[in-house]
Amino acid sequence: MANPVLLYEVKGQIAYITMNRPEKRNALSSELCIELGKNWERFEQDPDARVAILSGAGKAFCAGADLAGAQEPGYLEALGQAFAPNGITVFKPIIGAVHGFAVGAGFGLAVRSCDLTIAAEGTQFAFPEPRVGVVGGIVEYAPYMPLKATLEFMLTGEPMSAQRAYEVGLVNKVVPEAELMTEATKWAEILIKNAPLTLRALKFSLYKVVTDKVVTDSSKAAREFDEFIRPQLESEDVQEGIRAFLEKREPRFKGK
Repeated sequence: MANPVLLYEVKGQIAYITMNRPEKRNALSSELCIELGKNWERFEQDPDARVAILSGAGKAFCAGADLAGAQEPGYLEALGQAFAPNGITVFKPIIGAVHGFAVGAGFGLAVRSCDLTIAAEGTQFAFPEPRVGVVGGIVEYAPYMPLKATLEFMLTGEPMSAQRAYEVGLVNKVVPEAELMTEATKWAEILIKNAPLTLRALKFSLYKVVTDKVVTDSSKAAREFDEFIRPQLESEDVQEGIRAFLEKREPRFKGK
């Protein structure tokens, strides 16, 4: 396959999973989302891999959803596959090696899909959904920061530096960019020495606690989607936000 959108390589019991759309800053196309979903399963079933490191090729970790293709049929379903189902079907540890920027769904990959996150100095995290007029999952992000920091980050859409992300608990360590993969590999080598069944039990238990605290039953998640997210996704504003983004202009939201 020429220029695959995702690379998977195992060395020394570490699966290096690399998003490979550098020309698009690794924006999440349907194809890339589907490949991520396949490779989370591949990693979990791979007898040669004990730990994974997720990274992005080129100048950025991930620019988030590929809005140019977001209106294609099936895009939202594909986007949902991009995130590792940690504690549900994926129990091996995943480390994020994040550089450049992690935006929107890319922020979700860096934080939600990775159990441990190492960020390069200069990395910017952002949740620009309010500026574009779109929104995806919300409750899934609730456990990762204090409420005030979460509200500031999400409501303003302003980027957050790697150092600030470390201070509020979004990332585990900040290192110079030249040392990013070395540091991520070092952490992976520490995890490889630990008992895999214990790591599996810890990951299952800790994610279950988080899930039970955030969404106590499926009806709450369904109600959130039906009352708040579905109307927004079907609104005039979301179409205007996407058009404005693609046309590189300020959106003109009407609140409907």
